[in-house]
Amino acid sequence: MSEKSQRPTKIAKYEIKRRIGRGAMGVVYEAFDPFVQRTVAIKVAHSAHDMDPATRQKLREGFFSEVYSAGRMHHPSVVSVYDAGQEDDLNYIVMEFVDGVTLQEYVTGGKTLTPNQVVDVIYQCAKGLDYVHREGIIHRDLKPGNIMLSNDGEVKIMDFSIAHVDVGFEGHDTEVQGSPMYMPPEQLSEEKRLVAQSDIYSLGAVMYALLARKTPYKAGSLESLIYKISNLEPDPIMEVNPEVPDHIATIVEKAMQKIIYDRYESAYLLARDLSNSFGRLRSVGERIDMQEKWKTLRYLAFFKDFSDEQITEVVNASEWKEFDKGEVIVTEGEQETAFYIIAKGGVEVVKNDRVVGLMKQGDCFGEIAFLTRQPRNATIVARTEVSLMCVSTSLMEQASTETQLRYYRIFLENLIARLSQATDKLVEAEIAISDP
Repeated sequence: MSEKSQRPTKIAKYEIKRRIGRGAMGVVYEAFDPFVQRTVAIKVAHSAHDMDPATRQKLREGFFSEVYSAGRMHHPSVVSVYDAGQEDDLNYIVMEFVDGVTLQEYVTGGKTLTPNQVVDVIYQCAKGLDYVHREGIIHRDLKPGNIMLSNDGEVKIMDFSIAHVDVGFEGHDTEVQGSPMYMPPEQLSEEKRLVAQSDIYSLGAVMYALLARKTPYKAGSLESLIYKISNLEPDPIMEVNPEVPDHIATIVEKAMQKIIYDRYESAYLLARDLSNSFGRLRSVGERIDMQEKWKTLRYLAFFKDFSDEQITEVVNASEWKEFDKGEVIVTEGEQETAFYIIAKGGVEVVKNDRVVGLMKQGDCFGEIAFLTRQPRNATIVARTEVSLMCVSTSLMEQASTETQLRYYRIFLENLIARLSQATDKLVEAEIAISDP
């Protein structure tokens, strides 16, 4: 039977166009969503009819773990997940369509990248990986085949099907999952203790492969590969490719250190070193940071009625601030005229040294002080790591009149809803006091 006859013509509302890839977990098709009029990629899990129930359930859980991992992330260097579900016997995930190829084409295929282009690609990967780690996720299977490079030169990290989400429990895998060729020594050991630096090793190995146009290690068996990764150094990159500058070779070597604590402490530091080695990346970094902010706002309820162009205006007319857990954001009684929207994390509202409320991503605070120029009537403390969008009158005046009007309409609707809730609580309290 031909591939064309095996290919479904429609899954749920999605019209299947062609097969664009095949991996360990499933087949990927290009499809069309007629409701929002956009091209998407849809991954369909391999058939599990011939498997025993336990294996079938494990495969399904691994497949849909990608939805849990990638579906919560919104970053320009991470592929977006739009939808997931079951249609008859098919399990599927609907993702952003990327018009390009995986980095595997630049390792074993007919495509090549110059050392400067490799630095550009890995820099974007490091920025995306930093975001992934800040979301509490370890990818665990970074390899050229799991990273797309669009025809416009934009990177998209994908395939979070075996990602580990940090939800506060301890646990170890009992078997090697993923692609051993790009795994760090600790992932191949019996302990399998994985941290953020485990992904950094894998990204360093991807960088090595792109520069050398071959994998860091070659072996005839899994046992031989594990031994080499754990005990031997790869061929020096500058010997394999004399065009690689020594400072770039140093970055690859540091990322691929066998001891976890000898590697970069974070993907952010790896990105910073790459940027310092290649000045042009500063503008790339600014673009990625701007896109990350844009995507964050796009998924907040406050901005659901804003057009894409209006969100861009708001991002340009706002200031972004980061706070660590436990850090005081605003203090009761201080004079300030800024209004805050929580882009990430959660905060506590404290009055008279007592926590009187909690706020989460998408909530806003500071409306009264913003409108009346009165002192703050409560202290706000970061309950987690927090990212805030800060808006002042002077900043918002940079936006168009239409965007300002829409912004202040939503602002007032939120304020009225907040005051209404406060009134309802006061009424309930009075009724409780008056009732015997």
